[in-house]
Order: sequence, then C-alpha cells, then structure tokens
Amino acid sequence: MYEKIRDSFIEELSNYYMTGAMPSHASVNMRRALTDHSDRLKQKGVKYRPSFLYTIDDRPGEVRFDTNSFITCNCYKHCNTVFEYTDGVTGLRSDESTDDVVYLQVIDRKDADVGAGQGTRSEDQIIICPNCGHRAPASGFVDGCPMCSTKFEIDNVFPCVNSYYSMIWPMPKKDFAHRGMKIAAIAGVAGGGMIDLLMILFSLFSQSGGYIIVAMIAGTVLAFIAGWAIFCLVYMGILFFNSITATAGLVTMAADTMDLTGAMTSQKKTEAAVRPLDPGFSFKLFEGKVISYLRTLAYSDNRQDCSIYVGSGDLSFMDDIVDMRYRGATKLEKAVVVGEYMHLVMTVYLDNVYYVNGAFSRVRENFLVELVRRKGVQTVPDFSAYNINCASCGGSFDAVLSRSCPYCGSAYELASQDWSVVLVAKAGK
Repeated sequence: MYEKIRDSFIEELSNYYMTGAMPSHASVNMRRALTDHSDRLKQKGVKYRPSFLYTIDDRPGEVRFDTNSFITCNCYKHCNTVFEYTDGVTGLRSDESTDDVVYLQVIDRKDADVGAGQGTRSEDQIIICPNCGHRAPASGFVDGCPMCSTKFEIDNVFPCVNSYYSMIWPMPKKDFAHRGMKIAAIAGVAGGGMIDLLMILFSLFSQSGGYIIVAMIAGTVLAFIAGWAIFCLVYMGILFFNSITATAGLVTMAADTMDLTGAMTSQKKTEAAVRPLDPGFSFKLFEGKVISYLRTLAYSDNRQDCSIYVGSGDLSFMDDIVDMRYRGATKLEKAVVVGEYMHLVMTVYLDNVYYVNGAFSRVRENFLVELVRRKGVQTVPDFSAYNINCASCGGSFDAVLSRSCPYCGSAYELASQDWSVVLVAKAGK
C-alpha cells in the first residue's frame, strides 16, 4: 500500500544531501532531524552521501499496525546501502554487504480528511502560501512554496515517513537456486559440446575414417554424459558455496547482533507496562520518537534550552557525531511510575560515526536513555514538539528550541503532552 512512498523516500533521501530538497513525505520530526544533521555536517565541513543501490532481488514488503485513528506501517526493501563521508582530504565508506534491508516507518491517518486534529492534513489537501497566496496540495509545500520559494514550517502531511534504518541481510537471494541452475546448465552444455566437437575432429583426422559415424554417435553419448556430470558438479558446487556463504553470513550476523538479543521481547514488555495507563501506546511510534530525540540532541548546539531534554547531565560526548545510525533495536531496562510521572529506561543500539581532528571513526555503541511523561497523558501519533500552541496565549512555537512561549513567556513542560528525555549516557560507562 505504501510502496511508492518507500521507493520515492529512499531516492529523495539520497538526493537531499546533494541538493537540499526535502523528501516530500518526511514527517515534521524527520524534517527537523534531517535539517539538524545537515547543519552538523556543514559545521564540521563534512560531506555525506547515503546511497540505496538497486539489487536484482529487492523482496519488498510491509507490516501494518492499526490503532483507532492511525496506521503505522513498517515498509522494507532489499538493496545495497552505501554510506560515504569525506572532508575533501580523508573519507570513510561503509559498504559491508551487497544485500541490506532498509526499513521505513510510515504513519497515516485513517481519517486524514475527516475530523483531522490540529496539525494534521492529508497530502492532497489544498493549502495557501502565506507570502504569495499560491494554492496547491499540501505535499507540494514540504520544501517551501513552489512558486515564491518561501520557507515555512508545515505540519505533518499524511502519510509521512517518521523514521528509517538499514540492516545487513546475510542469507542468499531467494532466486539463488534458479540462477545456480542456469549457470550449471550453461557449463554443462558448453562442456558437453566441447567434448563432442573434439571427438568429431579426432575421427576426421585419424586413420580410421570409416568409423566417423560411429565416432560421432559415441561422441554425442559421451558428451551427454559428460555434460550431465559437469552440470551436477557445478550445481552442487554453487549450492555448497551458497551454503558456506550463508552460514558465514549467519555466524557474522549472530556475532554482530549478539548484544541485540536482549531487546527481542522489549516491544511486548514496554507495551504491557505502558498500556494500562495509555491504551493507545505504540512501541513502534515510541521507538521512532526516541531515535528522533537522540538525533536532535546529538546535532543540537543548544541542548539546555531544548524542551525534549530536562536532564542536567553533560552531553558534550555527542558533539563530534556526524552520523547516528540506528541498528534496529531498543531494549527496555526499566519501567516505573514515580508520583505523577512514568519513567522508561531504554538501551538504544547504535552505529555512530565521529569526526575528530580531521579523522573519521565508526563506533558501535549503545546509549542509555531515560524518558519521562505524566502518567495521565495519552499517545497522540501526530503530536510534535516542533509545533506547539501555547496554552496561555495560543501562539505557535517550536518547543524543541525553547522551554517557554516566546510571545507571553509562559513556561512549557513537554512531559505534560509527550515524552521528555531525562538522561542520555553511553551504556556501561
């Protein structure tokens, strides 16, 4: 259902880091994360290019989760993901496998045009540019007005991509047996034909010319037997090679993901802990939000004024991160209610790229994140701290950058509407 969004977003994401054109289906949180990432790259003087290259067997699919008013769909597709970083002198290229899986989380409203709440609209709803008055579908304004190029923040346009990540896939492509059979058949025919040709040439140039027909028949029979033998040997060799490759890939993947096994039951445990207080809680939405928060804090130059961060710890260890890549797992460590607030402590598994003193380094590390929210708050999938209406004066402002209304000065507490971050630290330190 969302395959066109998946394919276009992958292409537009690669293009974004070259042209600055925002992917048309990026959510508010995603747009902010991409903008913050670009700012960090410019600050460091680093150029970054993600590529999602075509593979002969893309095996696309999607897994859908429905709530009362929203649809969350995890879309995936096989491709060869390549990440390149350079400062013009040195560089880093990450291309671990020719077969990876890229996952996208798409959020959609069941009622995008009927009864949609504040801050939501469908992609084909007509909106008007506040500068030139141009009227066009909402999807055309994601990167600013197409007529006058005025840049302004637009709310979520549904359906939208809320998060993405990629993982290595170690198994052979699903058509490996068919392709192996074709290769073996070509080898068998070529080998058998060569033997038959040699038998005919031998009989022609030998002294026993009267036995040419017999030699040709014998050569054909021998060629058939030899060709069949070559086919079987080549095909079994291909199967054996693929088995060895798959086994090695599985062993490598098991070694690389051994630390992720503890997160396998986290979705069930987290939802069991939160849903008694918030029946509409979705782990997938929560997971995307946590990654968005981490990226915002990693790339921010003014974390102490961010409403999403209410802690007092030093986050300067994130100052040199130029790319934060999610490994696809978040583990619940603790869920507890303290007074009027619910606390969730999570371990997020990451693959980060640092740029320090002109050198790139890739570090596989886990971040411990503690989040807090008032226990009576219910999940609103389209809520975003990037566009808040002040309860006192009604003014709209970006609460990520400010803990108070810039118009009337009223204090704003994100935890009264959504999750806030209390702690971020490197796990095990």
